[in-house]
Amino acid sequence: MIKNSTIFDVDQDSNDKKQLFIDAAICSLANHGYKGTTVRQIAKYAGVAPGLLTHYYEGKEVLIAQSYKFLATKFLDQFQEKIDAEETDPLKALQIFFHNIFEPDNMGTEYLRVWLAFWTLTLTETSLRDAHKEIHSQYISSIENLLREAYKTNEIDISAEDINSLAKGINALLDGLWLECCLDPDAFSQTKNLKIIYKFVESTTGLNIKPA
Repeated sequence: MIKNSTIFDVDQDSNDKKQLFIDAAICSLANHGYKGTTVRQIAKYAGVAPGLLTHYYEGKEVLIAQSYKFLATKFLDQFQEKIDAEETDPLKALQIFFHNIFEPDNMGTEYLRVWLAFWTLTLTETSLRDAHKEIHSQYISSIENLLREAYKTNEIDISAEDINSLAKGINALLDGLWLECCLDPDAFSQTKNLKIIYKFVESTTGLNIKPA
């Protein structure tokens, strides 16, 4: 769920054709949703003939699956860059993780269209379902690692099974709040979401996480 100055723009002069089609697919999903995102529409955003897309990807669903993995990995990579840029303790890293998700630039109708398309297709398309499982596993592992380090720093013993359960619960709450915030930003603001997250994490993990 990461936005920068070019995420909904397409550089038609790019020499990296695979990335060009990923950018074009994301742009099309953001503007037209899944139903309006055809091979022809993606090719239009990419500035190429429709036949060229099938030279790099077997079909639209395979391309969308790669776009899903690209956006999800981009979020984790940018989060890692932020915590690597400074001496960050585990609790501070958790704060950064939560803030990244609910940054205003990572919300909005364009993102909602893109992620709803991804999530909906996981029910019917094997390539999207496999991508979702891989991405979900990466997110759970990231939260597990943050929790594990936080418990270690605070000298608290906890089983791997309990950490896994906590990570899944936190991830599910983050997904739900992000979706609600996109649907009704007035009722679910960034501030409200973070308060909910902090209270939930503190009550379930016993870790003292305070807003940054």
